[in-house]
Amino acid sequence: MALAILADANIQGQVFRIVQELETGEWAEFWASLGVGFTTFERIGIPTELPDRDLWHLCQRHGYLLITANRNGDGPDSLDVVIRSEGKSDSLPVFTISSVNRLTTSREYAGAVIVTLLEYLLAIDNVRGSGRLYLP
Repeated sequence: MALAILADANIQGQVFRIVQELETGEWAEFWASLGVGFTTFERIGIPTELPDRDLWHLCQRHGYLLITANRNGDGPDSLDVVIRSEGKSDSLPVFTISSVNRLTTSREYAGAVIVTLLEYLLAIDNVRGSGRLYLP
């Protein structure tokens, strides 16, 4: 199954800029060698208000690596609860950007997010089952 980054609905622009930097910046050759795609809710035809439980299962079925900023542990169908209750040792992780504000205001922080993401992608089989991983 080919993997693809899926930008969460509320940070599509920020994740697009990360991917754009990966595709055209100093990491372009390395990024291309990973063979990881990029998609959005619109491209795959899902509503932006898709419940966390459904989104997590969709990501697991289709090889989407969700990058999010704010999905939390509130409620029985929240992303954190779903990851803890239904995650298995081979489940794809969910990547969470620790500070979206810093991502857009600090080039150094954006670089750290990119490096951390690439490290996780390079070792994707070793981070399966990790649940939520933070960038950086």
